[in-house]
Amino acid sequence: MNARTVLFDLLASGIEPGLTDDKTGIVVPAGRLTPAQRQAVLEHKAELIEYLIETSRLTHHLLVAAMRRCDQFNDNAAAREAMRADVLATPLHLRRDLLDYFLSQLERRTP
Repeated sequence: MNARTVLFDLLASGIEPGLTDDKTGIVVPAGRLTPAQRQAVLEHKAELIEYLIETSRLTHHLLVAAMRRCDQFNDNAAAREAMRADVLATPLHLRRDLLDYFLSQLERRTP
């Protein structure tokens, strides 16, 4: 088991872990972890923190690229909010591919 597997197990269980403000700890809803999940988080804490930081950065870049793509189409506020919601609903393992797609479309400069 690795940090990615732990994260996907948590997400599949409806648990979305976050980071403490200082990015040295993991925050999950109280009482939601099974003993096995708690043990897995503790065993992979450092890796999991790094993965969550990387995922956060990727999501930020993805949202920026998505909004730039909206700019190309002169999308209104409702369309932008729908795009934002779609991006955030994209499974973590697909976000890199979506970012690559948006960046390729931005390079073309055509809607």
